[in-house]
Order: sequence, then structure tokens, then C-alpha cells
Amino acid sequence: MEKLVAIIDVMPEYGRWLAVYLNGSRTFPYRAVVFSSANEVEGYIKNDGVYAVVAAEELEKAVLEVTVGTKVKLFWLGESKDGYRPSLLYRYGSVKEIERRLTEERSRKKHVPVIGYFSPAGGSEAELLSRKIAEEIGKRGKVLYIPMFPVGIYGRQSGDGLSELLYFLRQAEAVRNLDLQRLLQRGEYMDSIGPVRWFADLCGVTKEDMEGLLRSDMWDTEYQGYFVAVGQFDAVGKTILNCCDAVLMPVWETADGTAIAEEFRRQLKESGETKLYSALLEFSVKEPSGMLLEEAVAAAVKKGGEILAGNSGRNTETNVGEAGFVGGFDR
Repeated sequence: MEKLVAIIDVMPEYGRWLAVYLNGSRTFPYRAVVFSSANEVEGYIKNDGVYAVVAAEELEKAVLEVTVGTKVKLFWLGESKDGYRPSLLYRYGSVKEIERRLTEERSRKKHVPVIGYFSPAGGSEAELLSRKIAEEIGKRGKVLYIPMFPVGIYGRQSGDGLSELLYFLRQAEAVRNLDLQRLLQRGEYMDSIGPVRWFADLCGVTKEDMEGLLRSDMWDTEYQGYFVAVGQFDAVGKTILNCCDAVLMPVWETADGTAIAEEFRRQLKESGETKLYSALLEFSVKEPSGMLLEEAVAAAVKKGGEILAGNSGRNTETNVGEAGFVGGFDR
């Protein structure tokens, strides 16, 4: 969806001239449009169509009335270049400097952690446990939960969920935010997406799919992290988990559970999956069935919370989370 930079000025001729320059620049990623008043741009703001408002300082009160509570960036055109506010633009300065100021936040590198989850032991408890952990981690910073289970059993009330989302992502045309928000199941600490309708919908998921799915500008909420739960360790599962900063792995404290975890680690190491091997964060689950122990959730949340806070030190590649993308994608 194309975002607008709304220009509202007490000097209309200057506003039109500035818009012409910005729209003629090959490096300007938005469309500059001149509006006659703050009320005129309000409808575009409500439809999430505005990135920023550039307005004369004299119009500050009117602009604030229509932008309060939104994510719209505000910049003020002033007559003096000695203003103390970082959002102040000098009206008679270089238009190249104005363009740079409008786009510098877009180019700033931003890291949004991606927490993966995989249980090599499987079981119906694995999906329930992943959701509980994600919700608890969300109390430290809201997360988006994305279930990559071939046969997910939770959260189907939003229609096709992930199946529909993957379809939209693979279309040539840009995905409109308005189309995506209805696929979200809202929660106080965690939003989620319903699982795929058919397990075949997960076949062929690529790094490009994940890159598109985990873009921070895809959603109307600025998530502090993404929680991606994987159900199978096939080619698709490997692709998804390799897009994560770290992977939480439950180890069921039974003879079989311990053996399965050890065999999984061995296979990762011997197959050359060193990046994924080093990203594993294990936590113990004492009961393989029945009531999930609070201790297991607490242990996972502690490790996941460190990832959310950026203190894990796991994935230090320079491309992780840059330019609005998240996860350790190999470029």
C-alpha cells in the first residue's frame, strides 16, 4: 500500500513546490500530497494511508487533533533553522535535507527478534505449549504468534488464516494492510494468525515468504517480537527455523524424550546445520502429557524474554532485522 506524506502549509505555493520536488526524486519512497487543512487528511490517516504529516508550526494544534493516538510521523515547517525540536524542518533550507529527514527513519536499521519453537518429540501438547509460552513472553513486549503446524488445532475462528495470508504474500501486487488486519486474532499480549487450512499449504514455503511475512510494516501493531512455531522438521521446517534468531526446544524428561532430543541435536550437527544447532535453547518439561507444568513455561519464557530484550547473543549476523526485516535471512 502506497503511503502518503501529507503537506499542510500556510504557504500553499511552497507546499506545492516541495511536493513536486519530493515526487520527482527517485529516492523518495512515498507520495507527497498537498492538503488544505488537517481535517482533509483525517480520512487517509484513519485508513492507515499516511506515513508522515509535514505542517507549518502554526497548524500544530489542528494537526495534533487528527493524529493523536496514531503512528503518523510529524514534522513541522519553521521559519528558523535554530529550532530545538528534532522534528523541526527549516522551511528555507535545502530540500535535499528535508527529503533526508523524512526518510532517515525508514533507512535506520531496526531489529525485531524472531523466536522459533520446535519440539522434536512432537505430540499434541507441543502446540498448546507453544501458544502458552508465546502469550507469556508477550507480557514482556507484545508478540505476533505464527503457527506453522501442518494440522493446527487452535485459533481457526478467523477463516483460512495462514493459508490466505501466504496466498496474498505470493501475489505480484502489493498487499494492502487493510486486507491483512482481518486475519489477526487480537489479544492483549499476543496477536495470532489462524493455522493453515490444509497441510499442503505449507509446502514450498520459502525464505522469501518468511521475509515478507515478518516485515515490520506489514501490520498495524509495532510488535516487539515474532514467535514462529514449527510442527515438522522437513525442508520447509528447516527453512523457517533458519529464519529465527533462536529456537526454543522442549525436552520431555522421560527416557524417550531425552533420547529424541539427543538424536535431534546429533543429526543437526552431523548434517552441517551449525547455525540452527547453535540457536537451540532447551528447556525441560517434566510431564509428557496432562497438565503442563508452570515451571516449564517459566523456563522457556525466561530464555525467550532474553531474546526479546536482545541479550541472547545468538544470531549476530549483520543482516538480522535490518531495514524493517527480521530474522537471520541469508541474502
